[in-house]
Amino acid sequence: MTNSIKISPQRTSFILSVSVILYWATDSYLYLSCHINLMEYSTPVILYITAMILACGVLQRFFFRFITKNELSLSFGKQVRPLPEQIKEIDPECPKDKDINLGNLVVKHDYMDNYEVRVAEIEREKAERQADIKRVIHEYTTFVMTEFLSKEDLEILHENIEYFVHGQSDLYKPIRSKVNNSLRSIDLMHFVWNIGERLGISLIDRATFIHTIFPHELKDASIKYLAKNLRTCGVCKIALDIPKTGDYHFKCMKEAQE
Repeated sequence: MTNSIKISPQRTSFILSVSVILYWATDSYLYLSCHINLMEYSTPVILYITAMILACGVLQRFFFRFITKNELSLSFGKQVRPLPEQIKEIDPECPKDKDINLGNLVVKHDYMDNYEVRVAEIEREKAERQADIKRVIHEYTTFVMTEFLSKEDLEILHENIEYFVHGQSDLYKPIRSKVNNSLRSIDLMHFVWNIGERLGISLIDRATFIHTIFPHELKDASIKYLAKNLRTCGVCKIALDIPKTGDYHFKCMKEAQE
């Protein structure tokens, strides 16, 4: 370690010169005034101090070599073990701390681990809801159509509803309501609007469904006309049943259960 305080050579030489002059003046004064020869007293002291300095230098050099050679730590504080050789030797290819860009370090999290599981849950919930909607629609169909259809035609209507749900319009089978208790066009329009609204099916597909299944009752109405007038109000046997948001149950069935 370099000392922070340095004495210039000029100042050092000045101090030494003054010291020699003071020593010479003191020695001369004592010899002339008191007949005391200062050299007789100072010479042994100077030689003794010189010998001590030389011995101290030799011992310091000896102990320094001994300690460094054996890697000894004689500190009075916490003992520090020497670093292993593999740590002492720094790999020149290893980047320094300042060269490491922490922005490039990407920590991978497990946020997406449950993605497939959640997708499967959503699909299962949709399938369960769709199945329950179909169940409610079939129950509603039996509830409102039993008095207007024969048992055979009612069974065909249920089959047609399955085709309606899956978009298989080419499989529709026509039926006819009872002669003594026939359905009017407004009743059929209300019926198909009610079930189509809960299934989320377009108006034109609803009109095609009801027009194909009940060709006799709707022979004077076109599919385009039916699509525009499915919610026509008037005297009817099957009323419009507008569901609340998120609900797919029918009011008439709730009232019947109460």
